[in-house]
Amino acid sequence: MTIKRGLLAAVLAAAAFTAGAAPAHAIPPPPPGGDLLVVFSYYSGDQVVGQRWFGCGQPAGQWGVLEGTQKVFFTPC
Repeated sequence: MTIKRGLLAAVLAAAAFTAGAAPAHAIPPPPPGGDLLVVFSYYSGDQVVGQRWFGCGQPAGQWGVLEGTQKVFFTPC
């Protein structure tokens, strides 16, 4: 019985380790060329409820609620 428990513990530990090693989803790369303003827009349904932005040599900023469905936009300066 202890061999079965040990084997089960090893299998569960390996499964947890493998699941934790899954790659994270990265932000897609911006289109080529020039400096860009990167804007993260947050939506509740179809309505924009907040935004975060940075780039174009300007200070970063934000407004509104920064949670919900997120979309990323790359705008040339």
